[in-house]
Amino acid sequence: MGRISTLAALVLTLAVPASAQQLMAWPLAASTIWRGFLPHMPLPLLSGPRPTPFPHHGHQPASVLPEDASPVTMADYNVEGIVTDQVAELTYRITFHNPTDRRLEGVLMVPIPADTTLSGFSMMVGGKTTKGELLDSVKAASIYESIVRRAQDPGLLELMGERMLRARVFPIEPKGDITTVLKLTQLLPNSGNLVSLRVPMRSSRFLAGKGGKSSATITLRTTRPLRTIFSPNAEVRVARSDDHNALVTYQEGSAGPQDLALMFSLQKDPLAVGMLSFREEGGDGTVLLTLSPQVKEEATEAAPKDVVFVVDRSGSMQEGGKMEQAKKALQYCVSRLNNQDRFSVVDFATDFNSLEEKLLPADAANKARAQRYIERLEAAGGTNIEGALTEGLRLLGRAEGRVPMVFFLTDGVPTVGQTDVGTLLRRVYESNAGVQARLFGFGVGSDVNTLLLDKLSDGTRGARDYVAPGEDIEVKVSALYQKVSKPALTDVKLAWEGLDVADVFPKPVPDLFHGSELTLYGRFKSAGKGTLVVTGKSGSRSLRFEYPVELPKEATTNSFLPRLWASQKIAHELDVIRLSGRAADLEIVRSIVRLAKNYGIVTPYTSFLVTEEGADMQSAEREASRRFGRLSSIAAASGFSGGALIAKKAQLDSNRVAALRGSLSHPGAAPSLSSFEESTRAELKEKGISSVETRSIGGKTFYHRAARWVDSEVELEEFSGKTVDLTARSVEYFDLVAREPGLARVLSLGDEVTVLWRGVLYRVVKADSK
Repeated sequence: MGRISTLAALVLTLAVPASAQQLMAWPLAASTIWRGFLPHMPLPLLSGPRPTPFPHHGHQPASVLPEDASPVTMADYNVEGIVTDQVAELTYRITFHNPTDRRLEGVLMVPIPADTTLSGFSMMVGGKTTKGELLDSVKAASIYESIVRRAQDPGLLELMGERMLRARVFPIEPKGDITTVLKLTQLLPNSGNLVSLRVPMRSSRFLAGKGGKSSATITLRTTRPLRTIFSPNAEVRVARSDDHNALVTYQEGSAGPQDLALMFSLQKDPLAVGMLSFREEGGDGTVLLTLSPQVKEEATEAAPKDVVFVVDRSGSMQEGGKMEQAKKALQYCVSRLNNQDRFSVVDFATDFNSLEEKLLPADAANKARAQRYIERLEAAGGTNIEGALTEGLRLLGRAEGRVPMVFFLTDGVPTVGQTDVGTLLRRVYESNAGVQARLFGFGVGSDVNTLLLDKLSDGTRGARDYVAPGEDIEVKVSALYQKVSKPALTDVKLAWEGLDVADVFPKPVPDLFHGSELTLYGRFKSAGKGTLVVTGKSGSRSLRFEYPVELPKEATTNSFLPRLWASQKIAHELDVIRLSGRAADLEIVRSIVRLAKNYGIVTPYTSFLVTEEGADMQSAEREASRRFGRLSSIAAASGFSGGALIAKKAQLDSNRVAALRGSLSHPGAAPSLSSFEESTRAELKEKGISSVETRSIGGKTFYHRAARWVDSEVELEEFSGKTVDLTARSVEYFDLVAREPGLARVLSLGDEVTVLWRGVLYRVVKADSK
């Protein structure tokens, strides 16, 4: 029988994000060359010409791997642990499966970063506990280099310089399992008042067999109040039990395992500000800013509100139980009013009525009166949107120290009074000029004009949402009301004194509410120190907060930030196009296409960039103009023409863009981007269209076209500078990595890579293809 061997790749550290852990196994009768990997065994010399060694003092000769290495199955990959303030204690439990009918011997190798302490290791093999040996970075480097040189796993290039835990695994029974448990401790970095935790999960995709899934459960415990909790992962769920405790869970999604990133703040001040940044040398930087008010409002009570509920009772609201659901939603909102609030109800059909000619204090008697009024509402007549909104804004007026809000619910287009959308919008804006009310709009069913509802909400710094036929109106209205019922800071403005920060999204800066967090993204051109000034209003008080800020010359640990900023900018510009009512401006189209291409943003509106034809920029811009123009025409036509199909598409567009922007009704831009990418690729697959894989490394994006990873910068425009061709794992190849360590992660993509690096275009090819 031929020799059987297994090779596995996993990451088991808090900082290393690629294929790292090795479990290599071989039949007992296999060549003795394998034994060079076992603990306390001398490494065999590498035959043939050696590449220039990596710059590690005392670098040792590398061992040789057999040609027949093949992966074992990972049955389970689970991480559990506790983070107490800035100390993470995590336990990794990984189960390997021997899929062969042979009894195997093996060696387990785990990289251990310099800032991580291995506090425990156990592995039961044959009923006995196996001990491990910790190698320094020099000895570990020889093993990593050997694997890369023998073309087994170029992903290990990025591990050069890490220490290694090594342990013998014997016996591995036929069809048997081996479970490894590692306990790692790390002091987490605190940058910009945000503590960062990274847990590698995506490496499990190198081994995952049938049923093999990665998961994580992490408990946060803090001595100070726990404020902002942020993760760019769509699969992460956060449940707070109180001000000092939270449970973070991760379950691998359909897109496969993704490294888990978590940031949280422990600020004492009334407005907790956290900041992360990313910048590669010579390029623009990206900054993430989180604002989080105190969870408890004891010191800064929620600002008093003036609220008018404007509800459609036209005849169409009788269909499908919409009127009854709307009444329940309104009754819930009224019941949640605070004692210091004032309110009224305006109901409309062909005409309009109101609960009272003035705002009423939200005491028990008036709330009970409003509940009875709402219960008596009946659906009949046309749709007089202009009259209802004008009356609602008149009731609000302008009261100093109070936050004016309009909750507007309709299932149709205007049929009475002003019916032209442009004129109606202008009149509502004029009526609101002296009031400055936030309008929260809800469109119900398939007869709503999204252009009108979205512009009403966006133009007043509110939010919008849509309730599809069959959905529960009460759930959506009450959920949004709960989020905005306790204003903490309104009319929020940012000033970056002494700092070159621009293009901050979302625009305008939304209001901030107790129990919620605000996440903003911006760009900066130069490093420096300065002050972030946050101003706003809390009731009748004008508040000002100042925070010292230092923007770095180089910071490469938060490489996910540029993509999130780009997605925000794209969403903003798509919304501008969608609500413009006209064809997209060519310069804006080009800007969106270049951003999406450069950062690999995959959405339903930029999906053409990840097809094999997407490398042609001229074709991409023509396709973008067509799609973006369609966005605008569908929004304008919805509710007026095209029927339910157009209305459904318009509402889907509105919800998608709002989610990407991270609006109040769709919080969390980062998870939305991940979800968009997953759903967009699924839609392409359903249509029989192949999409190419994309990878983000540092600040770069790569497209996998025709078996080659291609730098997005190369696809954006033709390069005419210096070009260098390299053979993978040649002397010149290893020399380059020694001179440019930052390229190691890029070259870990594989043996066919095209990358633009420091003004030079490098084209790496396989040894047999040059």
